[in-house]
Parts: sequence; structure tokens; C-alpha cells
Amino acid sequence: MKACVHDVIRTLADVESDFAERVIPHGAVGTVVECYREPEGYAVDLALPDDRLVGGATYVNVVLGPDQFDVLEPAPVVRPGPKQRARRSVGQEPATAS
Repeated sequence: MKACVHDVIRTLADVESDFAERVIPHGAVGTVVECYREPEGYAVDLALPDDRLVGGATYVNVVLGPDQFDVLEPAPVVRPGPKQRARRSVGQEPATAS
């Protein structure tokens, strides 16, 4: 799989929104929130600049194919404490003890 949950991505082309009547421009940056294996796809929350809003952005969720984005920043690996189990995202390789 190309990405994991919490990876930061950038769209490579304009994308039709799944839930809103708008086109998401290429270069939009967002975070992977869910991964699907068959067919491979990624639910992504994208931040779209909007100066009219207090936070400066509006957010939209879209499902992208692996050819529609690049990973900018991989998700951090969470190291478990003494009483925790390791957590990992779908498609992420298990952490190895060092």
C-alpha cells in the first residue's frame, strides 16, 4: 500500500469531491484517515484555504486512488510504553525492537 493512516499527502490533480459539490484543486494537502485494500483507496481529510473562515480553511473528505497523490510526510511510528501494545496503521510494517 502506498500510504498509512496519519500520512500527510498532496493531491497530484484536480479531484471531484465525494460529498460536496466542488472540485478539489491539485496541490491540496491533507491527512489519510482510512485505508482500503480492495480496491486500493484512501479516505483523506483535505484542508482547503478559505480566508472567510476563522481557522483559515474548510475541510473536505474524499477517497483517493494511489495515483492521485504523493506522500509528503509519513505517519510517526508510535512506540509502546511498558503496559501498552504497539499500534500501527493498515499497511504499515510492524515496528522492530532496537
